[in-house]
Amino acid sequence: MSTKKTISKFSQELVNTFSTIVRLSGKILGKDSDALTKGNITMPQFIALDILQSKGPLKMKDIASELHTSLPAVTGIINRLVNLKLVKRSYDTHDRRIIYINITPKGKSTVSAIRATRKKIIENVFSGLSGKEREAYLNILRKVRKNLEERIEKT
Repeated sequence: MSTKKTISKFSQELVNTFSTIVRLSGKILGKDSDALTKGNITMPQFIALDILQSKGPLKMKDIASELHTSLPAVTGIINRLVNLKLVKRSYDTHDRRIIYINITPKGKSTVSAIRATRKKIIENVFSGLSGKEREAYLNILRKVRKNLEERIEKT
């Protein structure tokens, strides 16, 4: 079988498997749903919050760079987060044209709650695997992440 057919078959199986995992994970969650699963915030909004929590106040262009998306797209994401009181805008004291986006205490607690729920799901899902299997899975994910990071750097 050619490499192209092999990777095509692999990618289709991965899409199917991930879809099933996401669906089943939602069932495992049950009552322990979070802002993401309730539809209160989107994945890009969560990622923006997570970036702001880990890196501190950022300019819009820096958030766009971190998200690998356009400034107009980030403006929409941030506007919704401001409306939800999860982030706030603040102005540079020396140049009011410079706007920083800061995560609020409500935003921090939202990120913490989502992370805690996701951690619980992961523990539940991976409890059926041995330590060796979990480590092998992590090693593959690290390689995939490295591959993605290298591809992004080249673009």
